[in-house]
This record gives sequence, C-alpha cells and structure tokens, in this order.
Amino acid sequence: MRRPSLRRPSLRRPFLRRWPVLLAAGAGLACLVAGSALLLSGSGAADVGVVPPVVVSALPATPGTTPVTVEIPGRAVRAPVVPVGTAPTGAMELPADPRTVGWWSPGPLVGGRGSAVLAGHVDTAEAGLGALAVLREVEPGEEVVVRGADGRELRYAVTARREYPKADLPADLFTGDGPPGLVLITCGGDFDRATGHYEDNVVVHAVPA
Repeated sequence: MRRPSLRRPSLRRPFLRRWPVLLAAGAGLACLVAGSALLLSGSGAADVGVVPPVVVSALPATPGTTPVTVEIPGRAVRAPVVPVGTAPTGAMELPADPRTVGWWSPGPLVGGRGSAVLAGHVDTAEAGLGALAVLREVEPGEEVVVRGADGRELRYAVTARREYPKADLPADLFTGDGPPGLVLITCGGDFDRATGHYEDNVVVHAVPA
C-alpha cells in the first residue's frame, strides 16, 4: 500500500477534523468478525486514569521514527507494526491479521511531536484474539514499549483508558501537535450481531516514560 503524501506543516487542522470520521467508520469496519463475538462481549473497560491535555507547542518538531514493533510487557504482548493509511471511504485501514498492529502513517511518527496512533483488530474468527485485545484491561502506569525503524526503543507509561461509542470519539484525542504521545485503539463494548460490529472503541493514552 502506498503511503499518502502529506506535508507536516499542513497536517494539523485536517488531522483533527478527520479523526472522528476515521475511527467511527474505520474501527467499525475493522472490528467486523464472524463467530468470535463472545470473546470480548460486555462492558469490561471502565474509564480510568487521566487523559493528557492537548497542548499546542511552538517548539521545533522533535525527531520521530517509524514504529516497527509494539510491546506491552506486563501483558506478555509483542506485535509487529506496519504503516496503514486511509481507505477511499475515509476509514482507517488496518492489517487483516489481528496479531499485527497498524500505525496511521499520515499522522505523527512515534517519538515526534503529537500523538502517534496505533490500532488493530480486537479479534477475528480465523485468528482469535488480537494483539491489542488486552487494551480493555490495561491500567494507568503500565509500560508500553515501541521500537523504531532507526533502532530506538521508546518507552511510554499509560495514563488513561477510555471507552467511547464509535460515533462519539472526541476530535481532540488525536492531535498532530503538542508533546509526544501515544494512542492505542481497538474495538470494545458489546458485539452487535445485527450489524456485525462492536459498538465501542477502547482508547488507551500513554506518555513518554
């Protein structure tokens, strides 16, 4: 898949404006499963922690890196990360294999200014639980480790976990400016058999440790 060509100076306003569309549509499509709805049904992801404030920074951009793996050591999770883009429908593309995590490449690099976004399927009928299924249980203070293509190992501490109806994702969760941060997303809530979709998105926020 070809990475979209975006110049970073023009990223801010479109980035903030498009995210509710991307996640509401993209995560709905991404979490379409058959025969595995019982794996994560229920409301087990109560909101916890404090979401980092969105701070617009006038400082020069810090150097970022393309993520290649993500690890949640306390949950025994380690997964490859691949770049993903935006489908013609406006949905965020995700890897078909739930054991692989997608990095939204039109957004910030990991370790750079703004919130880098990693997302993945919660499960599929063929592969079972996805790498990010554990997000429903992650607590503030847990460590997330991202390894970059440049060899750097970036460590983050979880600050909050939130569950949102897909239509109600706040735009300011996803910013192309401000301090470095990390946002991880998968599906949650109840599984709607009529639509074949999970009803919510689980969103985990983390900041550099």
